[in-house]
Amino acid sequence: MQETMCEAEISLSPGSRLDLLANPKRNFLQHRDRPSVYWLDKADVTSTCSLTERQNELARHKTVNKMYKEDRPSPIWPVKQSTLQAIPSPRLKKLAEAKSVSPDWVEDRPVYSTVSEAAKRASASPRTAQLAKAKKDHAVHFISNQLKRPQEDSISEKVTAPTARTEALAVPKMEHPQHQHDLTVLRNVPASALHTQASDRVCQLAKPKTRKAIFEGYDPYRISLAAKHAEASPRIIELCTPPAHKQRHKKI
Repeated sequence: MQETMCEAEISLSPGSRLDLLANPKRNFLQHRDRPSVYWLDKADVTSTCSLTERQNELARHKTVNKMYKEDRPSPIWPVKQSTLQAIPSPRLKKLAEAKSVSPDWVEDRPVYSTVSEAAKRASASPRTAQLAKAKKDHAVHFISNQLKRPQEDSISEKVTAPTARTEALAVPKMEHPQHQHDLTVLRNVPASALHTQASDRVCQLAKPKTRKAIFEGYDPYRISLAAKHAEASPRIIELCTPPAHKQRHKKI
């Protein structure tokens, strides 16, 4: 078919080349009265195209193997009499033996080991006692050596006296006179306090303060009148005072 088309193209004039290209492509899979979308048998094909020998070979269905046998009717397979009377070889007997435990295998020791009476009465040698001592840290060992040899200190270190600033820094920090220590956990409560009844004002102050949300009218930047007229105690003024720093004079 391709040869005939090529011959027709050659025979055409250059002017009719456009008419040939304008023709739609031919649908080679379209057949008359095709009942299915699947490929029809060779006898029903009305087109002139024919399959090659390779295509016919590939179109053949896969044949069953000649050695194939259907499933046995019973799960109990018959065993031949010769198989029942067979004698295994020494090699088969050796392979059929179960794997034995290694002779070097040792059973795990119990959690609580038993100590002999001789080990209980044994006394450690001086070398064992020396090795049993904990290893000292290098820094601690260096400081202890420095403390053990006061005779090697220089004369200037013995004569030198600390300055006033060093003595001031060496003074331990004292507690503030208004400092109050924590109360003991267990303390005696007087009988009068046990039978005391809270007043209406105390009950009013004991209620938690209700806060409104911002969308309900709460203003977080509002300052109460009592806070505006409050006076700071001497302790608060002392804590608010910044520490005094030394003034460094610039050298001219």
